[in-house]
Amino acid sequence: MADENMEVEIARLDERLKSIERMLTDIVASQKEAINARRRGYEAQERTEREMIGINHRLTSVEKSVEAIRPTTVELERVRDRVVFAGSLGKALWGAGKILIAAAAGAAGAYYSITGRPPP
Repeated sequence: MADENMEVEIARLDERLKSIERMLTDIVASQKEAINARRRGYEAQERTEREMIGINHRLTSVEKSVEAIRPTTVELERVRDRVVFAGSLGKALWGAGKILIAAAAGAAGAYYSITGRPPP
C-alpha cells in the first residue's frame, strides 16, 4: 500500500511537472512572438522615421525653390501691372484718336460743305 501511494504521488508529480513544462513552453513561445512583434514594430517605426526625414528634405527643397523664384514672381506681378496700365492707357488713347479723327472728318466735311472745295 505504501508503494502504491508512492507510485500515485510520483504519477501526480510527473503530471504536475508535465503541466509546468507545457506552461513554460507556452511562455517561451509567447515571448518569441512578442520579440518578433516588437521587432516588426521597431522596423515599421524606423521606416516611418526615414519617410518623414525624406518628406522633410523634400519640403525644405520646395521652400528653397519658392524662395528662389520669389523675385521672379514679384517682377512678373510688376510687369502684369504695367501691362494692365498700358492696356488701359492704350484704350484711352485709341478712344481719343477716334474722337480726333471724327472731329477732323467733321471739320473737313464742314469745310467742304461751306466752301464747296475739298480741304487743303
